[in-house]
Amino acid sequence: MTERSLVLLKPDAVQRLLVGPLIGRFEARGLKIVGLKLVAVSRDLAERHYAVHRGKPFFGGLVAFITSSPLVAVALEGPNAVAVVRSMVGATRPNEAAPGTIRGDLALETAQNLVHASDAPETAAAELSMWFAPGELLAYDRDIDRWALAPED
Repeated sequence: MTERSLVLLKPDAVQRLLVGPLIGRFEARGLKIVGLKLVAVSRDLAERHYAVHRGKPFFGGLVAFITSSPLVAVALEGPNAVAVVRSMVGATRPNEAAPGTIRGDLALETAQNLVHASDAPETAAAELSMWFAPGELLAYDRDIDRWALAPED
């Protein structure tokens, strides 16, 4: 089933010059970019994004980190995009992330683990509407899809 997922390439990914290589991983897997932008995150947006963690001891640190420098918001589309992206990103704690995953290969600390990925299709829909305005997500055909994707039954 074709889905959309939000990926945030966090401030540490931008500062470490990993935006291109990380986007390349998703493209190489066959996922389609349907939205992409560099964002200076406001405190309000950060607090809405992390609302599920409000009241937890690490909430303030999450907000401070994500607002510390620009990030890149990416909307990806493909079959089972949410699960595919989550498997590519790896465990939240980099020391628990498998080699070959983004966090397993490139991150050292949980507080700066390079990337956020939606955890369910419903969450993805809510997050995409938070990070992208109407009209910013595009629908288009790619010629490579006939090579990368089997026809849906």
